[in-house]
Amino acid sequence: MALGTVTTAFSGNPLNRADHLRTDSDILGSWANRNDARFVLIADGKVLTDEFGDILWLSPSKCRFLPLGTKVFLGLDGEAPRYGAELSAAAEEFDDMFAPGKFREPRAIGLKFRHAHPSLGIIAHAKSMLSWHASHQFCAKCGAPSTLVKAGYERKCDTCEASHFPRTDPVVIMLAFHGDKALVGRGHHVPPGFYSALAGFMEPGETIEEAVARELYEEVGVRTTRVEYKTSQPWPWPSTLMIGCFAWVEDDKLTIDATEIDDAIWITKEQARDVLAGKDDTFFLPPFIAIARDLMDIWLAED
Repeated sequence: MALGTVTTAFSGNPLNRADHLRTDSDILGSWANRNDARFVLIADGKVLTDEFGDILWLSPSKCRFLPLGTKVFLGLDGEAPRYGAELSAAAEEFDDMFAPGKFREPRAIGLKFRHAHPSLGIIAHAKSMLSWHASHQFCAKCGAPSTLVKAGYERKCDTCEASHFPRTDPVVIMLAFHGDKALVGRGHHVPPGFYSALAGFMEPGETIEEAVARELYEEVGVRTTRVEYKTSQPWPWPSTLMIGCFAWVEDDKLTIDATEIDDAIWITKEQARDVLAGKDDTFFLPPFIAIARDLMDIWLAED
């Protein structure tokens, strides 16, 4: 369930995930045909939205003749079941059918809302689940085809009986500090002049703190003295959990690993505020949907 303190984009899913119902065969059967059931459709990674950019929920009757592929149970809205479904066709083939609604890229939907919104939480849930099913059709143990079970929250191998469960990959993302300055960097594949918090996937056997310290040392050669968790964000590309932290380092001398990042710079609060206010265009900082922006806003709000 959604928490009042959750503010990052793609969080705030209001649905009751209703784990106790997932083993009921009626959930993907008769319940999916109830008059109060609704579906959110995804095709080519895009989400079907109404004319205002919000989820366009479809009734079972509206889905009856559509080429639906994988279906998963998302949970309950009150007592009404909600589902995510993959459209087995190109999104552009169906835009006219739902006009003025259309299929939109989730990041574009996030930029429209500019902050946490219940629909973004549902989109992250549905997109992550359906992406996992699309890439895990076969058993990782024996290679045989696997079958969707537990309303989409498990896949079962009919040959070796191994069970497989949806995965979420943890990523640490950190705003590092030395004195009154914060460290931002840019990757090799981002737009020119765009800087953000440094980040990296956690590795097996690491704590969050160890992952933050390792990434900072690997990418810019600084040694971390303290790490503080701040917030987290579901990021459905394809399914990661961004773990937002502050980190404090020993000194401000940077040794950039050019294979990891393109550049890194120290910035003051004054510089950050000017950039975000449009008074300084020498570089750019993350948009509202990025957890890096949330970390920056937390820093700027401090005395």
